[in-house]
Amino acid sequence: MLPGRGVSAAINGTAILAGNYEMMAEKNIAVTETVLTETKAFLKQGCTVIYVSADEKLAGFLVLSDTPRENSVAMIDRLKRLSIEPVLLTGDNEEAATAIAGQLHIEEVHANCLPEDKLTWIGSYQEKQESVCMIGDGVNDAPALKKADIGIAMGGIGSDIAVDAADIALVDDKVEELPHLVALSKRMMTTIKLNMTFSMTLNFIAITLAITGILNPVVGALVHNAGSVIVIINSAFLLNWKMKSGGGAG
Repeated sequence: MLPGRGVSAAINGTAILAGNYEMMAEKNIAVTETVLTETKAFLKQGCTVIYVSADEKLAGFLVLSDTPRENSVAMIDRLKRLSIEPVLLTGDNEEAATAIAGQLHIEEVHANCLPEDKLTWIGSYQEKQESVCMIGDGVNDAPALKKADIGIAMGGIGSDIAVDAADIALVDDKVEELPHLVALSKRMMTTIKLNMTFSMTLNFIAITLAITGILNPVVGALVHNAGSVIVIINSAFLLNWKMKSGGGAG
């Protein structure tokens, strides 16, 4: 496997290469003008072209076209309503990346990214004090998943390396659950802050009353335990918390 380029293999003694145009150029494999003209037409349609060579001679090419999932557009729109700005980092060519981004309502696109390029882009966002959540499934995504503040991998279709590098793995690969995950995380942080504020306030009042002699040890113990119970009950509400269909929390 050649990251950002393609794959190589030996089949029955024949050296096979399959990858992008850059790979062919690096291996000094000639691509005729006729083939380049044919592939350029596919590239303008947003397709990805995989060149294949056998024993250092071009054998042909494959044309691949990404098809977004039916619920991807709605998922991206829900993320935007949660103040999350989607960014597409891809190793695909500019035309393919722009075509997919247009379908998904993603405005910021960075194409022709090698693994190290994805690291650079994530680092640039982090330098601006922006929190980064990286979602990926391939070997090329593993370094970026590790560098991001939160890495989410596709557990079913993702590579083992990507899953190991990520903080969260979506077992069923349902990307439509991402907005719920983000909203639930925000709700959880709100609950944590609320619980801490309530506990510290209750303890401060209890300590003050104990110092003045108003609160005896037995009542103090009851107040402390009651506060703990309230915090647990408040946290338990998260178990049945659901995100509103409009994108807000509920």
